[in-house]
Amino acid sequence: MSRTLFTGERLHEGDPLFAVDLARHHAAYGFARSRIGSGRVLDLGCGTGYGTVGLTGAGASVLGIDRIAPDAVNRSSGALFARADLRGIPLAAGSFDLVTSFQVLEHLEDPSPYLETIARLLRPEGLAIVSTPNILLSDGVNPYHVHEYRAEELSGCLAAHFAEVEMLGVGMSEPVRAYMDDRSRRIRRIMRLDPLRLRDRLPRGLVLRLFAAFAVLVRRGADSGEGTPEVGPGDFPIEPARDDAIDWLAVCRKPR
Repeated sequence: MSRTLFTGERLHEGDPLFAVDLARHHAAYGFARSRIGSGRVLDLGCGTGYGTVGLTGAGASVLGIDRIAPDAVNRSSGALFARADLRGIPLAAGSFDLVTSFQVLEHLEDPSPYLETIARLLRPEGLAIVSTPNILLSDGVNPYHVHEYRAEELSGCLAAHFAEVEMLGVGMSEPVRAYMDDRSRRIRRIMRLDPLRLRDRLPRGLVLRLFAAFAVLVRRGADSGEGTPEVGPGDFPIEPARDDAIDWLAVCRKPR
């Protein structure tokens, strides 16, 4: 199990309490990996680096960028890592054949400069793959998320920067859906303790610490109830976009 402190913002590989969340993210990375040739790959907003590691192989050169350092175990994986502000990536235009950006857009008030950067870094014949939570299934309690999307809104944002946008969704197996429903019920019970939304008046630092603590509490509660299902990326199939997808996954071509 990971000994790294969970802050609520990023996941760390190896924590069984977050195994379902990690499998969900690995499904998107697996989809991207199947589309890697022998060119250059950029993983923007790579977080702790566990997904970037999964993109290595097949002769591709993989670079992960985030404003934090990756977990130590991922730095010896064959992938390269760099720290930079995602609003200003100091790399040459048209440098990459594939750019991935998973679970980043929801953290941005204005995604346009970020999407413009992705389009700029992509080669004309390259591919960008972007994922973000589906607001229709979101519990709406993550303080790190400043804006979540419906499929048509996300498609419109991406179409401003790419001539071709294919909208897909990340589905859920029945065990995963039952587990996520249980977690949502537990979250709603906690939220009912604050009907006046007094949490909105608390200092942000305290809100973030409380969110991390309750995220762990909810998962422990679900694990002690019906139990955490043993799942893998296959429990999160990539399929045509539907309202019951847990995440949107967009495949973008022809940067403008």
